[in-house]
Amino acid sequence: MEQKYILDKDLDAGTLTIKEVGETDVSKFTTLHHESFALGDITDALAKGKESLVEFFRSNNFFPPEFSANVMAEGIISLVEDTERTSLKIAFSDNDSLDSHKDAVPEVAVTEEKEAVEVDALLDDDDKSDDKSDDASDVSK
Repeated sequence: MEQKYILDKDLDAGTLTIKEVGETDVSKFTTLHHESFALGDITDALAKGKESLVEFFRSNNFFPPEFSANVMAEGIISLVEDTERTSLKIAFSDNDSLDSHKDAVPEVAVTEEKEAVEVDALLDDDDKSDDKSDDASDVSK
């Protein structure tokens, strides 16, 4: 699935609008979320750092994944700093976010394999007792 974030800076209104658009069918997009922020609030959050900016625009209604949020924050920074540019489009596909986590997958697989081996060791029957007495009692019942 492809997803786009459209950032619009309106200097007259003093706002920055974020529009989230998602692909619903091949080459068909619909608006998923639309929110405007005061440019003053954006610059105040930006003064505290990129992480503060991400925390500022994320909410219960709009919570992009970390990968997307960081790229979007960089886009907002460049848009706010550029006095001539008023719009920016950022596009993602599901593969972008998967590619950013490729290194973490082998570690998880190794950990799961190790845990599986440890569980198998617990399930091994190492009981050295004589099972014949149990079999004899079962026959007599």
